Amino acid sequence: MVRLQGKKRRKTTLKRSVLCVKNKRKTENACFDVGSPYHHYCQRLINHASLSSCTISSRPSATDNNDNDDSYDDHDDNHNVHIVAPRGHYQAVKPSQTRHAMAGKDSIGGFPMAGPRRPEAAPANRARTATPNALPVAPPRNAPAPTGPGPVIPLHVIDAPTQRLYAVAVYAALFAWKLYDWTQVVEENTESFWLFLKWIALDLIYLFGLPELRIPWLELSQSFVVFAFVAHALVDWMLMFNIGLPWQTWLFGFVKVFYDRELAITEHQVKVSSILYNHSLLMGRQIINILPEGSVVLNPENTPYCIGGDTKIASIPLFFNATTPIDVEIIRTDLETNEHEVIKLTRGQLKEIKNEVKRNADDEIFTVKYNFPVKKPGAYRLGKALDEYKLEVHRRTALTFVVPCPRASVEVVSSPNRCVGDLSDLSLLVDGTPPLKVIYSRTINGKDHSFNIQSLQPEGFSSPLLGASRSLARLIEDDDVSWARAQRVPVNLNESMNAGGVWQYSVDEVHDAFGNVARYTGHADDLDPKTRPKHLVQNLFVKERPRARLEGCDVRNPLKVARGGSKDLPIRYELPGPVPDDTTYTISWLFSPIDTLTKSGDHGDVVSVGTYDAKNARDRPRIAAPGLYTLKSVVAGQCEGEVQEPSSCLLLNPLEPKLTLRSEEIPDTCAGNSIGLRVDMDLIGTPPFNVRYEVISNGQRSVERIKVNGLRFQQEFIPRIAGHHKYVFTHIGDSIYEPQKLSGPEYILEQDVKPAASASIIHSTGNMAACLNDDVSVDVLLQGDAPFTLEWEIIHDGKRKQYKVKDIQTNKYQIKTGSLAKGGEYTLALTSVQDKRACRNFVQDEVKISVRRQNPRAAFGLIDAKRRTMAVEGSTVKLPLRLTGEGPWKVFYSNVNDTSRNAPRVLEKTIKHDNDFLDVRTKGIFQITDVWDRQCHGIVDPKASSFEVDWFPRPELAVVQSAHVQPDGTNSFVVSDVCEGDVSGFQVALKGTPPFHVEYQIRHQPASGPASISRKDFEAALGKASVPADTSRAGQYTYTFNSLSDNLYTNDRTFKPVTVKQKVNQKPTAAFAKPGQTFKYCKTDQGESESIPITLNGIPPFNLEFEIRHQSSPIPEVYRTPAINSNSYEIQIPRHQLRLGTQTIRIRSVRDGSGCHSISDYTSAHRDTPDGKAHSVQIQLFEAPTIYPLETRTDYCVGERLGYSLAGAAPFEVWYTFNGEESRAKSPTTTFRRIAEHPGEFTITSVSDRASECRAPVNISKTIHPLPAARISKGKQVQTDIHEGGEVEILFEFYGTPPFEFTYTRSTNPKKKGERATVLETKHDISEEYSKVIKASQEGAYEVVAIKDRFCAFSTQMLGVEYVEGKDGRLLKYQ
Repeated sequence: MVRLQGKKRRKTTLKRSVLCVKNKRKTENACFDVGSPYHHYCQRLINHASLSSCTISSRPSATDNNDNDDSYDDHDDNHNVHIVAPRGHYQAVKPSQTRHAMAGKDSIGGFPMAGPRRPEAAPANRARTATPNALPVAPPRNAPAPTGPGPVIPLHVIDAPTQRLYAVAVYAALFAWKLYDWTQVVEENTESFWLFLKWIALDLIYLFGLPELRIPWLELSQSFVVFAFVAHALVDWMLMFNIGLPWQTWLFGFVKVFYDRELAITEHQVKVSSILYNHSLLMGRQIINILPEGSVVLNPENTPYCIGGDTKIASIPLFFNATTPIDVEIIRTDLETNEHEVIKLTRGQLKEIKNEVKRNADDEIFTVKYNFPVKKPGAYRLGKALDEYKLEVHRRTALTFVVPCPRASVEVVSSPNRCVGDLSDLSLLVDGTPPLKVIYSRTINGKDHSFNIQSLQPEGFSSPLLGASRSLARLIEDDDVSWARAQRVPVNLNESMNAGGVWQYSVDEVHDAFGNVARYTGHADDLDPKTRPKHLVQNLFVKERPRARLEGCDVRNPLKVARGGSKDLPIRYELPGPVPDDTTYTISWLFSPIDTLTKSGDHGDVVSVGTYDAKNARDRPRIAAPGLYTLKSVVAGQCEGEVQEPSSCLLLNPLEPKLTLRSEEIPDTCAGNSIGLRVDMDLIGTPPFNVRYEVISNGQRSVERIKVNGLRFQQEFIPRIAGHHKYVFTHIGDSIYEPQKLSGPEYILEQDVKPAASASIIHSTGNMAACLNDDVSVDVLLQGDAPFTLEWEIIHDGKRKQYKVKDIQTNKYQIKTGSLAKGGEYTLALTSVQDKRACRNFVQDEVKISVRRQNPRAAFGLIDAKRRTMAVEGSTVKLPLRLTGEGPWKVFYSNVNDTSRNAPRVLEKTIKHDNDFLDVRTKGIFQITDVWDRQCHGIVDPKASSFEVDWFPRPELAVVQSAHVQPDGTNSFVVSDVCEGDVSGFQVALKGTPPFHVEYQIRHQPASGPASISRKDFEAALGKASVPADTSRAGQYTYTFNSLSDNLYTNDRTFKPVTVKQKVNQKPTAAFAKPGQTFKYCKTDQGESESIPITLNGIPPFNLEFEIRHQSSPIPEVYRTPAINSNSYEIQIPRHQLRLGTQTIRIRSVRDGSGCHSISDYTSAHRDTPDGKAHSVQIQLFEAPTIYPLETRTDYCVGERLGYSLAGAAPFEVWYTFNGEESRAKSPTTTFRRIAEHPGEFTITSVSDRASECRAPVNISKTIHPLPAARISKGKQVQTDIHEGGEVEILFEFYGTPPFEFTYTRSTNPKKKGERATVLETKHDISEEYSKVIKASQEGAYEVVAIKDRFCAFSTQMLGVEYVEGKDGRLLKYQ
């Protein structure tokens, strides 16, 4: 007995039904006590549990104390379910939970039965349970719980039905995959052993793995699994080996319904039906309607018109041919909305036309023209025209476009002012039908430039006029004409304005898409051109940007201003060109007070900004506060300028000046009276000081000033006249402060003075010199009260002569001596002086007069006993002078050979020593013309007054020319090219005074990278020297001899450099681009396999020599290449020099076009080293796979399949080019098949397989031709109305390869909606060209139904078309 416990247990007295089941293979019965709602379990148990019988019977309800049965309280239907079953044979299941039953160890058929085995019952009990109406003995209540394993995935995670659904879904997915692989095998018409093995493995995993999951109802028996696996293996064998079966065709078609895709040449899946059934290949329809006779034509010339500006009305010509209209409709299509408006000619207009017809009625064929006035833009066409018999007249429905006239304007800018460097930021607004063209002018300061901008159209705009055929006649009535509406296209003119002045932009012309032109400029021959409207012209005024800097002030030179005062900030304002006086500008600066500056003198934390608006260029701001001022910006108008250095200035307030006086009296030594006052001054301030004081002497007032350059000064006030003297210091000022007034008694000094008589000689030194026979004047200053009496004496050679003068009324007296005829020293001494007080005072002042004993003389000395010398040119030549007298002397001389003027220029030279030298730097004959010593005029010795100077010749250098050294211009030579590392050089010839010192510069310019310069020199003792050339590195060498010195001349500045050029060619090098790599070649390849890339350095052409060493041969082979004309080469070793297997290729030598030769350094000893292997490559030669086309033809059509057969070891890789694009495809089998999706040239270039990895070059080309196409009336439906007897030219356009065969039909025109057209006739025609015009006069709808060109064909009933080979190629056959 198994207990199933529910939510709630309760007793019931209802009668129960007992369900007993019997196993088909065993005799045990299982009885289930169930309620009446569960009787349906009987049939389910019979069907799914392999039961032989199932019965339901009633029995009394059990009680809670029943030991044989356990009760289960079902909360859904309130029935107790009592299940009694033999142990191990059945599972106790609640009806609502049968789906979630657990699988047991034993099962009945495919239905799992779980539960613990019950102990063997006694024979009596077993016999009793054999009866159908008896219940088996229930196990005891303490029976063990079930222990059988359940599903691998627990049912509380995924329930049993869901697990079964997943298992079936996996099987279906595998089966769909298997069908896909089978379709690939069928399409390629091949077989695949690998696919067979794959599906054998997948089926084995699935079938044997499914029972292990123990999913209820899917626990397959072992025998069933083995049988199913054998059946699947058989099916796999038939499918993967493509064994034909009767049901294969319909199965393949069934698969294609759901998956109609194949691999195309472009290596992606395509839908085959979309390629074969492309109805866009046959397009267009021509409908012909028969109209009555007569015709009306609107604008036969298709002339476009425009309205706007001065043109208010457009007149469209309307022609009436042999007809009198009574009703004419013109349809106007609005360009903005595409809405149609019907315009009927008024009675007056029709009457005017009728009168014109009457006037021409005599003519058999007449045409009447009427100009139809139009005031609105739009697309106009004839809608309907009735003649006098009310029959519709033949008309042409071409469109006539009346559009708004094009116009343009310059967008008004917010401000016309610009600065140099700004962008113009201007826009032209162009209105009209796109694409538009505008011509505008730009005038800069009177210089005119014209520009035009074409193809102006809005973004994303499309128009039929933009195509290759720009014709309005092809537009029909149903076309969208909104493209013709006027649109505004802004044109941004954003260019940098780099010149100051007036820039003027003006619009000249505007063209629209129809050729309408709006001109805003008059003709060149107009005498009075009109002024353009304002909206067509925009003037921009471009101003120069200012510059500002400080002048005369910086941090080291600060400005000083008195405290409380101010000073102009010394700003220098500049503009390119002259600065007008009325220029205004704004300057701004940063200011930091003096006490906030940093230790380095920069701005501190306290910084303020000041601005000033200058009224003119000389206007400057005033500053007063001490501190650091730094210019920040300068703006003139709206143009911000540049602040230049110096831009900072320091302003200081120095101390105010102060004066302190100290005084003492000066006593008279003779009489003891005070003769003056000595005053000491101590000053504070900024020197120099200006001290102003007043002198009041005997009532007379005078103002005196003293300039003091230091902070201390002493002044003696010694009055010349006796009396009371008062000194009042009134003002003091310094270099910063204005004179400040002094007040107080300390600035007033007074004294009474009585001066004694005195005399002094006015002379600075007390010594005088005089020439022989000259007289001397001596000035004497007298002090005291006039008149004076003066006494003096003259002493010479010990002799004294005294002199006395009385009644001198002035304070100055001049003593004049007579002629001093003897040389020597004279002394003039003052002896005494007395004034009106008759007090004779002794005077000791004297002056000494030195008189020459002879006049000075001048002459040239000798050099090497002659007055002629040779010197180095440009050097200073010292000419010896012989002078007598007292120096310094002034010697006047000239160069006699100086021919620059009419007369030689006289030069002056001061000589300090009597045996000094006269320095000259030019050659010539120098002559002394005059001489003065310190005081006296001298004499020139005529015999020694001239000296000749000449130059030694300068050294010279020249390059010795030879076969390999040739001149190349003045002082330039070219040496023949050499190779890197070769020995080279040239010789130079030297003239001058040996030894020579030559300095030259070597400039090396490599082929890439910066140049290097080195300097060298050499000494030469002979007239020739060899200069070795530097060939260590490749490149262009330039030897510049820039310095030549000999024994006399050093670094001759007049030496003209000599240049020698030589090109050193780099030794050619050759290296493998991929050293150490192994290249795999096919034996059948002949130059088309992968090449070995080699990088060459040198001058083409190159010649290479290679060493080929096979692994089986100790003796290498040598291979030489032909001339290589580039720096990269891809070598292909001829196959006859290669053997099957591995061989090593090494570069032995290389020679380039310059003749330079380079030999590899790697010997046999280095061959096996890592470095040696890095400079070699290996080649492996294999046998190559092959590929053959399955068909011999070379022309295919789009939609056909290209098939090839591969020989080799699968899988294969196939390289091919399609329309110039290279692709690679993989083929796991020996068949390669692709469907042609697009036309083009398909060429298989190479193929490789897995065994050799060899890419064998092939050249199998197939031409894929496009399916032909045909168009009637440009692919559109065109309706044409004609009169009886008229004809319509139907244009057939063909696309493909001529000749073309096409079939077209004429069908009826349905008059009502839903009416089907009937094919009236079918015609077949041939065209050798790409277009053909067929005239038709019968009414109906004409359309093409089939087309064939030289290679391909297409029909609207493609299933009824097949290709038939004929003598002229592939023909089209209809079934």
